[in-house]
Amino acid sequence: MPKVYQPIVIEEAENLLVGLKDSKFFEEYEITDLTFAKEYLLEIMTEKYISGLIGDFDGENGELFTEEEFSKLLKEIVAGSILNSLKEEGYLNSYEDETTEELFFLTEKGKKHLEDLNNGIID
Repeated sequence: MPKVYQPIVIEEAENLLVGLKDSKFFEEYEITDLTFAKEYLLEIMTEKYISGLIGDFDGENGELFTEEEFSKLLKEIVAGSILNSLKEEGYLNSYEDETTEELFFLTEKGKKHLEDLNNGIID
């Protein structure tokens, strides 16, 4: 069943996504599929909404994220986008453990590709 998000959560996630696009963040990291980034931002913004932070920017410096939080968010967007791209290409697969955390592993195609890289067959 698809998740349903609050309108303010969707709006804030979209605003941040547009800002990242405008800053050429995705181009810099060669991220072309924004599916993971959008879903991740919706989850983060939902947490901020539940905490009462969306719409109330009375926090530190009037910002929604601290510098450390934003840096972590950007790193997780890059890592998650790369993992999902490798999964789509068939190099990785994943499953959810008991805590619903997604765990990734190499497929046979991924193992073969890694072996070829290690043996200098491909660059």
